[in-house]
Amino acid sequence: MFSKVLVPVDGSDNSFRALKAAIFLSKKLEAKVTALHVIERAPTVYIHPQKELENLLRDYRRQSEQILEKCEAIGNDEGVEVKTTLIEGDVAAKITQYSEKELFDMIVMGYRGSGRFKKMVLGSVSEKVLHQAKHSVLIVR
Repeated sequence: MFSKVLVPVDGSDNSFRALKAAIFLSKKLEAKVTALHVIERAPTVYIHPQKELENLLRDYRRQSEQILEKCEAIGNDEGVEVKTTLIEGDVAAKITQYSEKELFDMIVMGYRGSGRFKKMVLGSVSEKVLHQAKHSVLIVR
């Protein structure tokens, strides 16, 4: 029933808690787990010199890679292989598109991510995914 589980992660404690829940489920269901991190596109209307923008984007990408490395380490500690994927774009849209394209059975994600101000302005990513996804979504608090 659930053989492929997608876990969107943003580096927040809630997203790692969701990963641990997915790993727990994967052991019971013999499911494969993929951790997905979506890099939001930075607004580039006006940012200091191009060199500075390139440095910021490189740092952002490196932080994203470190989040996924932590996911792999959590999986290794639990004896479960966690595949990782890094993509760019609108977070909620990319999560649902990727889950459909790769035929995941379930999305497991944290209730709230790392940006409280962003939630007030843009709405919760987990809420958007919950409404957009065409298959099961488990929200972990």
